[in-house]
Amino acid sequence: MKINDKRLMKNLHTLKTFTDTPDDGVTRVSYGKQDAKARTYILKRAEDAGCSVYIDPLQNIIIDLKTNTPGSPSVVCGSHIDTVKNGGWLDGIYGVCGALEVMETLAQSGVSGNGVNYRMVIFAEEEGSGFGSTMTGSKFISGIYKDENLDSLKRDDGKSLREILSGLSPHPSVCAEVAENAPAVYSDEKFSPEKTVWDFDKIKTMLELHIEQGPVLDREGLSLGIVDSIFGMRVIEVTLTGVGNHAGATPMTERYDAMCTAAECILSAEKTVKADADKRTVVTVGKLEVMPNCSNVIPETVKFSLEVRDKDEDKINKFTDQIIEDIKYIANKRNVSCLIKEHSKSSPLHLSDRLISSMTARAEDQNLSFKVMDSGAVHDACMIAYHADTGMIFVPSIDGRSHVPEEDTKESDLVAGAQFLLDTVLAELNI
Repeated sequence: MKINDKRLMKNLHTLKTFTDTPDDGVTRVSYGKQDAKARTYILKRAEDAGCSVYIDPLQNIIIDLKTNTPGSPSVVCGSHIDTVKNGGWLDGIYGVCGALEVMETLAQSGVSGNGVNYRMVIFAEEEGSGFGSTMTGSKFISGIYKDENLDSLKRDDGKSLREILSGLSPHPSVCAEVAENAPAVYSDEKFSPEKTVWDFDKIKTMLELHIEQGPVLDREGLSLGIVDSIFGMRVIEVTLTGVGNHAGATPMTERYDAMCTAAECILSAEKTVKADADKRTVVTVGKLEVMPNCSNVIPETVKFSLEVRDKDEDKINKFTDQIIEDIKYIANKRNVSCLIKEHSKSSPLHLSDRLISSMTARAEDQNLSFKVMDSGAVHDACMIAYHADTGMIFVPSIDGRSHVPEEDTKESDLVAGAQFLLDTVLAELNI
């Protein structure tokens, strides 16, 4: 059984157009208008394939093949459609389109699994761009997030996730946007997060297709990656408060500059992690807020996020704890106050040995160029892996670029990855 490569690429290129920044990468924010347009497009494809749709209270989308047998275990495929600001056109959406292509191919063939169903999922708010927490939708699905998180998760404008979902935001809710344009079944229990939690006894397999977002496959000239482990991460939020003052009239010896303190802290963290002989740990400061943010005023307050990632949890904690102590020391030395909050944490994960073994054998049988590898990026599959056999398939990212407008993958690799996903699904469906 073969996928329709032209249909796959058409879907990918169409979804690329749903962006708030058409001239500078793809920006598709969860619960925003472009997100709703992308959802509507996919739901129409599902409707045309005769599939049934359920949208849960968090706006995770679950699509079932028309030949599914109620109550039978499912093979689930999917990813997310939200992006970072000015991001790439393939991150997340490639996995959604791959899962959709499998759905459409199976629907056209009329086959059904031997006692196993096929289901695709679109996870809401994976990137964390809106609420500062990655994998929000899948965390609710897995039961990690609960009702109180609807209030604690807030956008930069101060609105909580509960307010967004209730339609109190000035932006139209996804539910309203999509319902206006696409026939689908919606949950009327929008504010009951427990209704989002899956019955994992009914999940046989979770598969996520994704671009690598790193340089390994492209550098080594390989067409496929089979993921065996996913990095964990620990995120802290640092607030440094000094004394704001006039930029010209304040001598250098009498300054308590929060920005210079932040700069020293950030460079210190980089130096600490770079000194590790293993070179697997990474540290990133990707968000920084400066107040009052004026060219002629010494910054009084600087807030920044800092995350440490590794596949070894002990190393994550060791480096994060060391960085926290160093930040406190630097701030004290400069007479700047320091507040550090633990923002979020996820543990490293080893994916299903059964799936790794079966996919490795399949790749060898098909004479594909591949490698078994880890993932430095976290994915929704992480949350499902706590409860069910989970596997991930990577395709190369050209020059290892991702989360930027230059993100790209050769069409031949995109097609090959989707075909390998279908082949894996067929095996899991016992077809």
